[in-house]
This record gives sequence, C-alpha cells and structure tokens, in this order.
Amino acid sequence: MERPQNFMAQDDYLVAQATYFSNVDQHVAVSLYQPLVGPVAMALYLSLWQEAKPLPLVSDRRSQTRLLDLLNIGVDALYDARVHLEAVGLMKTYTTTDAISRYYAYELYAPVTPQAFFNDDLLGMLLYDRVGDARYTELAQEFALHPVRRDDWQDVSANFLDVYHLTNVLETPQAATQAQQNLALKPQPEVTLADDGGYDWELLAATLARTNIQPGEIDKNRAALYEIARFYGLEVPEFARQIQKAVDVITGKLNMRQLRQFIEQSYRKQDKPAFSDQKTKVNAAPVASSTINDLTPQEADLLKRANTQAPRTFLENTKKAKNSRAYAASNETYALRDLVTRQVFPDATVNILIDYVLRSYDSLSQALLNGFVQRWITANVTTPESAILQIRKEAQQPVKNSRNSKRPNRQEETPDWMKPDYQPVSKPVSVQSKQSIQAGLDRLKAMRKKGSES
Repeated sequence: MERPQNFMAQDDYLVAQATYFSNVDQHVAVSLYQPLVGPVAMALYLSLWQEAKPLPLVSDRRSQTRLLDLLNIGVDALYDARVHLEAVGLMKTYTTTDAISRYYAYELYAPVTPQAFFNDDLLGMLLYDRVGDARYTELAQEFALHPVRRDDWQDVSANFLDVYHLTNVLETPQAATQAQQNLALKPQPEVTLADDGGYDWELLAATLARTNIQPGEIDKNRAALYEIARFYGLEVPEFARQIQKAVDVITGKLNMRQLRQFIEQSYRKQDKPAFSDQKTKVNAAPVASSTINDLTPQEADLLKRANTQAPRTFLENTKKAKNSRAYAASNETYALRDLVTRQVFPDATVNILIDYVLRSYDSLSQALLNGFVQRWITANVTTPESAILQIRKEAQQPVKNSRNSKRPNRQEETPDWMKPDYQPVSKPVSVQSKQSIQAGLDRLKAMRKKGSES
C-alpha cells in the first residue's frame, strides 16, 4: 500500500494495550505471524509491545523518528510494517490532531491461540503458502496439545462447590460489577477479506447442495475459496467439481490443501473445458478506459489479455508464447500466487508485470518479482495503464554502466620495440669490453674441455 501523505516521520505516537500479553503470545507471534508479516513488522510489534502501558497518557507520546532510529528503517518501511500488523489483527491504529501535532495511537492485540490460528482458514492458508508443507506440519505439531483422552481413566476432579462456600455474599456487589466493566476486553480484530469479488456463491452452494459436503463449509472457507477462484479464473461448474473431489466422503469436511493440489494438477493437464482462457467474474472490477492515447498494437493486445485472463492462465499462456514446450514450474506458480495473495496490484497489473519480466527472463522467482514490485510501488504504479507507461519510461532510460566503467581509461605508451618500423640501434664496442668478453669465452672453453676429459 502507498503511504498516505499525512503519515510523517515527525508525527508522534503512543502505545495502547487492548489485551494481555504472555510469553506464549510472543512465541506464537514469532513462529506463526512473522512468516506472514515479515521480520521488520514483527520487530515493530515487539518494540511497541515493550512500550505498551495499561493506562497510556497523551503526555507519554513520542516522535515516530524514535521508531525509525530503533528499527533502522525509513518512514515508508514503517508504514508498510504497520499495515501488515493491522491486516493480521495484531494492531489497530487511531489518529487525531491537537495543538501540538498529529499523533497516532497504536493499539496492540495479542495473537490468537494456536488452535484459532490453524482453524482460521485465511491465516492458515497464508502460512501454508509462506512456509510450505514440511514447515507447516512441523509448526502444527509444535503447538499441538496432548490432554488426557483415554476412556479407561476416571475423572475425579473436584468442582467449585466442593471446595468453596459463599455464605456472606447474596448478590453481586457493585465493586464486582464495576470491575467486570473495567476489565472487559475489546474483541480481537477479525481477519477477513473486505471484498469477495462478486463471485456467485449462491450458485456454487446450490450446485454442491446434492453432494455430501457439510452445510456451512462454503461460508467457512469463503476467503480461501475466493483466492483460489481468483487465481485460476474458475467458473462455478468447474469449481464445484473440484470442490467435490476434495470433500471427505465420511465427514463431509472440505480439505483446502487437497483442493489446491487437485486444481493445480487439473490445470497442468488442461482438462477441457475445465479451464478457460477468459477471466471469470472474480475480482472483475469495471475496466477503466485507457488513459494512453498512443497505444501500439502490441500494447493494446497486451492490455486486452491482461484484463481478461486470470493470473495463472496468463502465466501459462505467456510462457507458451515464448516456447510451445515451456510450462510454469511449481516455484513460479508459488511466487505468483504469493504476489496475488498480497493484493499489492490488481490482477491485470500483475499480468502486465508477468509479461514484462518474462521478456528478459526465462522464468519467474519470488526474489525477481519482489524486485520489480518494489520498483513499481516506488513509481506509484497501480493500474495496468500506469504499468505500461512505467515500462515505456524504463525502456527510455539509458543502460547504467558497470561499476568499473567509472574508472578513467589509462593509455599505456607503446614501447619502441613493438612498433612495426622498429630498427635496432647499433652501438660501437670498446676495446676493454672486447677483452672482457674474450676472457669470459676463454674461461668457458676451459671449463667445457676439463669436463669432457673427466
């Protein structure tokens, strides 16, 4: 997200605490949330955690430059870290202005419990995409509890009235009621998608009504289903068929991990008419009229394809346009899905980026995409039209010279003996030099003669 103009480094801030914190919360934050928000955002969260007070005062506020110095980052990175924490429900931000300056209140929330995290399909799906299958399973096992579950054990625990007897208190005292009100916690921020893209969920539910899927499974997993349908451009009939394959025949539960695997496998096989090159209504906001009046035919065709194809389809088609035998590898699909999930750009802009990168490279990678994305964010690229203008601008920029090109060129003087018209200069030899040379030759002959005799 682009930083608002009114978010300045010299603004003040104070830290409010909405929930209680524990060492377990810190462990959950670092292990489960850091892969989602990144190390800078987690460092900001833990730093604010240390400053949090149960009763913050306006006089406690400090300048945000303190945070910039503490984390060794710029104001854009600070804003980016802040919004990532807000997106996963770890923080809420409030702002106001008084006679001194504008200041922000950063309200911190403890992480949800590990059980709630893994049961939340949006958080769980994002963690799975970030860390992969092996690490995801390892983290799930790390936070799993093993209480007593054996049926042959008898519960002999005492209850409250077995131990305590309230003889003097007949009704709830006023002090207790006031304490309950004062200690009431604000609800945890809900991690949701603000928009489901206008997908026809009613038709999808009706199509699956005669299957054994449990009621409510579609609504429960709507956020994850939205991301999948958007990424692959799935219409309702095919999406329903894939969902039915991923439903447990006994429990009726929907296995999202299997669903993603089935859809990717079907896409690679290109079962017809399972997938269409045309983009579905998912995330299909009205396409703004182009602000570019001099589009070339190639740019017009690119813009049309970018606006009508889902990112997964566009990636596959672009690679096959370069080489009919090419295909999108697993790491490329993962990198693209990660970018789409972050919602940095609209899908059409992501497609323009795919085309631009594959002009110079044979494949995509997460590091490669992130480099281009950061450059386009700095250039305020948002729409596919602005992406085309940015591509034009970069094409007009002169190629930067290498690091050694700044060194001055040294012209070495050619020695005389290397010149084609070189003639050696003869110098007269003195009598003394001749005698010295002759004496040396005589000694050499004598040594050779003595050696041959021996």
